[in-house]
Amino acid sequence: MKYNYKAILILVLSAAMFACEDLTEVNKNPNSPEEISSNYILTYVLSNTARTYHNLGFENSKIAGAMQYVQRGTNEGAIVVNFYGWEHESWNSYFDILRNNQIIYENAVRDNNNFFKAVALTLRSFHFGLMTDLHGDIPYNESLKADADIFFPKYDKQIDVYKGIIEDLKQANQLLANLDLSKDGINSISDIMYNGDPVKWRKFANALRMRYSMRLLNKSQEMSSVGINVQQEFSDAASFTFTGIGDDARVNFLGTDRNNSAPGGPLNSPNPNLLLKPAQTLVDKLLEINDPRLHRWVMPVQYKWDTEVAVETNIEVTNLFGEKYTVRYRPAAPDANVNTNLYVGLPIGLPIVEAMSYNKGNDEAVYHPERSPYISFVHERYRKNQDPLVSMNLITYTEVKFLMAEAAHIGGFALADPEMHYKEAIRSSMQKYAIPASIGTYNFENYYNQTAVNYGSAPDKHQRIMEQKWISSWQSVQSWFDWRRTGYPNLRPGPVTQFGDAIPVRYMYPAPNLDPKYLANYQNALNSLNVSNFMPSGQSKDHPYAMMWLIQNTGKPW
Repeated sequence: MKYNYKAILILVLSAAMFACEDLTEVNKNPNSPEEISSNYILTYVLSNTARTYHNLGFENSKIAGAMQYVQRGTNEGAIVVNFYGWEHESWNSYFDILRNNQIIYENAVRDNNNFFKAVALTLRSFHFGLMTDLHGDIPYNESLKADADIFFPKYDKQIDVYKGIIEDLKQANQLLANLDLSKDGINSISDIMYNGDPVKWRKFANALRMRYSMRLLNKSQEMSSVGINVQQEFSDAASFTFTGIGDDARVNFLGTDRNNSAPGGPLNSPNPNLLLKPAQTLVDKLLEINDPRLHRWVMPVQYKWDTEVAVETNIEVTNLFGEKYTVRYRPAAPDANVNTNLYVGLPIGLPIVEAMSYNKGNDEAVYHPERSPYISFVHERYRKNQDPLVSMNLITYTEVKFLMAEAAHIGGFALADPEMHYKEAIRSSMQKYAIPASIGTYNFENYYNQTAVNYGSAPDKHQRIMEQKWISSWQSVQSWFDWRRTGYPNLRPGPVTQFGDAIPVRYMYPAPNLDPKYLANYQNALNSLNVSNFMPSGQSKDHPYAMMWLIQNTGKPW
């Protein structure tokens, strides 16, 4: 028998080499990598953060309904939106984002990359802040620790969660202020919000610190007991924050597939979402003050009642920005009980049958329940996959300027001249919606000098600031948090609500898991809530009208 000694020698040497190699390296599957670059994860975290937050104020429209930006025109969703029939909420999307964000943080610690570390701290603060704002006590210090066999984390007190948020944002600011960009970098393509610009990230972190410092103003004394001076934190953050709308923490819709398209566009909503109506509260306010943002957000009615026409007449109307609409003017008696405005919002909380027939007058024709021609539609840009004026905003320069205006008005924040900040906040909101300083019949200075708009003529200047902030926060959840803290604007529910004459103040927790450990933690969280007068007796304290620590003993918002 002949042997191929050369072949045998190669096999022996190969075996020896593999015997010396770390089997953990051999067993790595190159087609299924366990370590992924933080740059790839960041794109996922930012896009999902922006979409989740945006949907809270628009597609979900629960809060948009409560803050009287929109109403539902038919029975589909009317119970939830118009009548505040709020139910248990899932927070899976938040924790999914937070788990991915935690990988970014751990990679940053391992790689000593302070830029990624600061970004992860900022986004962590954004999500935990949103969750505690919505619910109350939440899993915080023990969350994201399944690898340590903590599957049922305890719920931390709100005061401790907010303390952690302020501290994380403060640390992010310090890290971003002292970066070594030769080693601390982010791929500009992966950073779909700021293109890897550390200065803008630092401004963003400080803008959030301002938001949360003001959120905690009514709890200043209690926060000081855990080492947080909210006025000082606000003032420190305000020294390096947004200076223009170019700093906005914004992600744009691309409109190329479902994941990057606006929720109301055909890629996500094959049937046009025409049952979502602009609310009468907002529309009438914008009409009262001749506000040009009305034309960006709302369309004219298709049929207009009019006391000056004798016969039905089709008239082409052109809005402030040159958009043309054909409107059928129909004769109405001077004493007819109809709304004769060109822009008509749906009144708040009407019974479903009344909502479907609102403003029809003596017209006995039958119309599709979602498409009454006598009520305005939300502007068509909100039914597109992408529009330049529709974006996902985490926090804006406009909000920052309103925060400064409020702080300067209240005092104690080392800020002066509240009117300057207030006026700039309004101006920047106009700029955000591409409204020039002068166009057609609109001029910004004339608009501002109206008695119902300018700061100096307001009998209650705090209310004036918050009213304009509410308008500028069109379909943003922040207006609800502001209203809950201040009671402004003074919004009244409609005739049909689930639990009385009040707007809800919190989201319910996810439906409780039956595991005993989970139930114990859940019950401890409920013990932190106070019962309000709008809660039916005998029900769980996990209720939309239960008072979380943040608003307990503040006299707000009701």
